[in-house]
Amino acid sequence: MKKFMYINLSILLSMAVFLGCDDGLEFTPSGSVTEEIYWQRASDAETAVNAVYAQLDDLTMVLQLDGVTDIAYRAGSGPGTLHDVTAGNIVSSNAAITGIWNRYYSGLRRANDVIANIGQVEIGDPAVINRVEAEARFLRAYFYTQLSTLWGDVPMPLEPTVITDNIPKTGKDEVVSFIISELDAIINSNALPVSYSGSNIGRATHGAALALKARVALRNEMWATARDAAQAVMNLGVYELYPDYQGLFQREGQNSSEIIFDRQYTEGGNTYNAFAYSASSIGGNSVVEPIHKFYEKFEFIGPRNPDNPYENIDPRWDHTVYYTGQPIGNSTYDSHPSSTTQDRVNSTEASTQHGYNLKKWVDFEAYSGNPSNGSTNMILIRYADVLLMYAEAKVELGELDQSVYDALNEIRSRPTVEMPDIQGPHSQDELREIVRNERVVELGFEGLRLYDMNRWRIGEEKEGEVFGAHFRRGSNRDGEWFLQSIGFTRQFNPNRDYLWPIPNAEMNNNEAITQNNPGYN
Repeated sequence: MKKFMYINLSILLSMAVFLGCDDGLEFTPSGSVTEEIYWQRASDAETAVNAVYAQLDDLTMVLQLDGVTDIAYRAGSGPGTLHDVTAGNIVSSNAAITGIWNRYYSGLRRANDVIANIGQVEIGDPAVINRVEAEARFLRAYFYTQLSTLWGDVPMPLEPTVITDNIPKTGKDEVVSFIISELDAIINSNALPVSYSGSNIGRATHGAALALKARVALRNEMWATARDAAQAVMNLGVYELYPDYQGLFQREGQNSSEIIFDRQYTEGGNTYNAFAYSASSIGGNSVVEPIHKFYEKFEFIGPRNPDNPYENIDPRWDHTVYYTGQPIGNSTYDSHPSSTTQDRVNSTEASTQHGYNLKKWVDFEAYSGNPSNGSTNMILIRYADVLLMYAEAKVELGELDQSVYDALNEIRSRPTVEMPDIQGPHSQDELREIVRNERVVELGFEGLRLYDMNRWRIGEEKEGEVFGAHFRRGSNRDGEWFLQSIGFTRQFNPNRDYLWPIPNAEMNNNEAITQNNPGYN
């Protein structure tokens, strides 16, 4: 494998704009230095690792990814999007899948550059240098976690490469083993602090390394490893649930004690359209819509009202979904077929097709004046997920003790949720279903459902016609209830679709690899 020890700094600096929230991680290049002197100072290494953070998952993998699962619909917007994936029309030339693959390998190239070159740094605090190297190794482990989960066997370069290198695939088990060993080395070195302050908020922490270890272990049925890593996060004593569930995904919840790791943004720098994925009436395009199968996951606190299908439902539904009658912006959301608002189903290309819109992540008060200045950080790992990983690992190990119920009920008793406690005893099968359901209700539209469906082998649950909101027929809305549908149906091939195809462009450029699954073209 070809190696180089110096990177093109002008390219690095042009790519290294990694911007955090108002008081978090921020890097804006202010000048230039030559390649010959670049790897001299600890600050040079920090600049380089900031460029690695820039390749972390963004809105596509957090807000949009659930659109290919059973709980959501990803709207069509031309060929080669995740709409094709949700339909089951997956090909190796899909532009969205290719873009995700390329993003991870771009991050890996940058991480490997830091790891290979940081030994040259002679000026600066050794603790900072060690921390930066641990950050790069953590980020590399994160990218390989995503790649091995989505694609299985993948090329695993661990040192700088050039585009002409032909790198064969490494088996998934070996990739996972490497990830765990890397995270163990990072954790045992204590090079990553438990927390940061000021401009360093947003960097990888000791808790993030433990939580990522729990995640990769859970995804690969390493139950004891997942349990112990999640328990270690809980034992740190630095994380707790944010009291306001809806506020957690708005400006007020940024860098709260529930956040373990996130993709940071900042106003005036690295931003996005805050409402693009949501309702037409607030300027959105309804890119991802919750659907009826998501609604079916929610429990009811009291009796179900035949005249109001949303009465007494788990409050997390109201915090996550816009449905007819809910406040939205300065108005009331109304997607009924007789509605005179912009949100009427199928009234425009930007309106909902199934009657629901995404409410989670929308902060109208913060961004209504300038939606293009959206800077709510994308949460990649949070404490509620750690509690759920702990509970699931314990259940799969057959350790059905009180700590499982405590973890579940801590989440359900969040002040703005206040769902009844899960009372025992339950069998292993019963608790398994409880934990799985709690994951989708708590973590819906955070980009985790696809990984859960794939590891539980329940991909077929997304098949069939897609249904949306409950509506009453007639312009007076007094007819019989029906579920909104446009007749869109989805397919799932269990012999193929649990892995994504290696992009055709990658196979054309790398003679050492072949497709990872039969049936892709």
